[in-house]
Amino acid sequence: MAKTKNNLQQLTQNSPWDQLPIAFWEFCHLHGRTRQYSAKQFIFFSGDEANTVFFLLKGRIQLLLTSEFTEKIFRVIQTPNFFPEVVLDGKTYPYTAFAVENSEVLVLDRSIVVRYLRENPQTLIPFYESMALELRRAYRQIKNTALGDARSRLGAKLFSLAHAHGQALENGILITIPLSTTELAGMCSLARESVSRILSELKELGIIEVEHKKIIILDIEKLRKWVHERMGS
Repeated sequence: MAKTKNNLQQLTQNSPWDQLPIAFWEFCHLHGRTRQYSAKQFIFFSGDEANTVFFLLKGRIQLLLTSEFTEKIFRVIQTPNFFPEVVLDGKTYPYTAFAVENSEVLVLDRSIVVRYLRENPQTLIPFYESMALELRRAYRQIKNTALGDARSRLGAKLFSLAHAHGQALENGILITIPLSTTELAGMCSLARESVSRILSELKELGIIEVEHKKIIILDIEKLRKWVHERMGS
């Protein structure tokens, strides 16, 4: 329990969750339970009854959009984070959650969380902000997929990842989520070969640097202009 309480500190120190009162985190610590998931283990599936909410305390989770024959990586989340962001409506899970690496989550019954939020409506604001952010990201992803070609789609995804998961370095911005070419292809609905070719092109232009699963955006403004030119063509 002490370990769980320590891991919750990550959430209390990061936006928007730093707006929540200590009483909320004490409530989570009292009513929640910690679960460990090994790499490549599913947490829940699309269409399952959404009776549980999760706070990611450690590790990395893929959110997958799935059909009978295909799956697409919708988003990758890392600590600290809350998911699924739409669970409060009482409907089924809209996507599948998959542990990319050994992960630890704090699990709470949806009904308990909803009851707390109804009794303490002022605590809803951080959840609204989180949902609004994810909705904007979804709109942007739909736009890039529907209107962009392969280059603009991949470039826009790299730009988005740099802002959502970027760490400033002396030579650029490191995307802190390790991503394989296959994972990037899944995020952009592109063939792996196309992603490899476009990454090589961006490297030759001096926009990115790639080493194994580590991607550094060397010039974020140059990447933005490169994407904009293709979206407008």
